[in-house]
Amino acid sequence: MYKDIKLFIGLGNPEQRLQLTRHNYGAIILNEIAKSIDLSFKISYEKKIAFINYYKTCKSRIWLVKPIVPINLSGIPISLFMKYNKIDPKEIFVFYDDCSIQLGKYKIKMSGSSGGHNGINSLIKYINSDNFARMKLGTGPVTQNLTMVKFVLSEFSYNDSIKINFIKKIAIDIFNKINLIGLEKAVASINQNK
Repeated sequence: MYKDIKLFIGLGNPEQRLQLTRHNYGAIILNEIAKSIDLSFKISYEKKIAFINYYKTCKSRIWLVKPIVPINLSGIPISLFMKYNKIDPKEIFVFYDDCSIQLGKYKIKMSGSSGGHNGINSLIKYINSDNFARMKLGTGPVTQNLTMVKFVLSEFSYNDSIKINFIKKIAIDIFNKINLIGLEKAVASINQNK
């Protein structure tokens, strides 16, 4: 049984030059969610680990966090944040890019392996669990003339914006439903309407 979600995480790279790349899709989505609830991110100066802020619901405080380390080291600041705030792995929801899924599509999983994503690998390693919910955001298919590294660090094109805007709306809907009716009911409702 999953607990209420206390922490929403958007994986990406903090460098300004990488803000619009495929590997930053999780952070792009979390930015949109924050914008939808009139929230702006603040840097955590005491630990310099993440852009954070929180949103108060009638039930509890909901944290939104974007690590300010390279995506492959995401697990370090997230694990510190979770320990400090006593957050269980079952109380987090992660947004991240997945090039095995077509752009404009997504997949929600309640647990499982990283599927080769180094940011998720790091998270699993440092929180010592793969038992957390996540939304895999499609960025594929991989362009044949690019290496995997060059592909994930390439920017979305202007033509991609329609599909990305569609996913932004779905992510906001998921966020709102999770906070309103809980994770399992929200995921069932989203999957039913998919």
